[in-house]
Amino acid sequence: MDECKATSTPIEPGLTLEADKSTKDKELPYKNLIGTLMYLAVATRPDIMFAVSYLSQFNDSYSAEHFKSAKRVLRYLKGTSSIGLNFKRTEQELYGMADADWGACKLDRKSFSGYCFIYAGGCISWSSRKQKSVALSTAEAEYCACTEAAKEAIHLKLLFNDLGIHIDCVKISNDNQAALKLSQNPIVSSKSKHIDLKMHYIRNCIQNKQIRLEYLETKKMAADLLTKGLSGPRLKELMIHFGLA
Repeated sequence: MDECKATSTPIEPGLTLEADKSTKDKELPYKNLIGTLMYLAVATRPDIMFAVSYLSQFNDSYSAEHFKSAKRVLRYLKGTSSIGLNFKRTEQELYGMADADWGACKLDRKSFSGYCFIYAGGCISWSSRKQKSVALSTAEAEYCACTEAAKEAIHLKLLFNDLGIHIDCVKISNDNQAALKLSQNPIVSSKSKHIDLKMHYIRNCIQNKQIRLEYLETKKMAADLLTKGLSGPRLKELMIHFGLA
């Protein structure tokens, strides 16, 4: 792939792949490629995190079509080899963003969650993964994404305090008003009574003033990059928020 033609996005927007249980293409180095890309996505390139997370679910059921999609990530990296995370001194405290794409996986209708935390002008922590259970609404999917972000926020808060950087409360932004209200309202209703108890962890964090959940309009939600494939212009727009340049 050294001389491959570059592409503007790591994954085609709206891409839908099917699991392939046949053995005809099992000699392709698909698992090796995904493993290598995962190292890069976790370490320094959050812009390929969703693509790699999505493709990794086919590690035991891939075909030549899946391998072609994985090579697209290499083509994207070919054209963005100079891009990296950049940090600078700012007055902005640690803050996070959480987002979800409801029912995005066409195989099992599970949603994809994504969160990122920004400090010193760059992204220091991020995640993109499929939720473990099927969400029955957008609000539920977003609520689960916020809970996962809250867990990471507490971890980072403790880490920063150990480093001598005192943080009282971490702000997390979300673009769903229903999820925001659900996190603040302890009343059990027909829309929330089925939600796993562990997902209500975020309520305790808010009550204890460890985190603060705020609304952020969708067009400014940088975590959207971690939940779905985006067009080239939209991808570049959100990468700026991550400090990728």
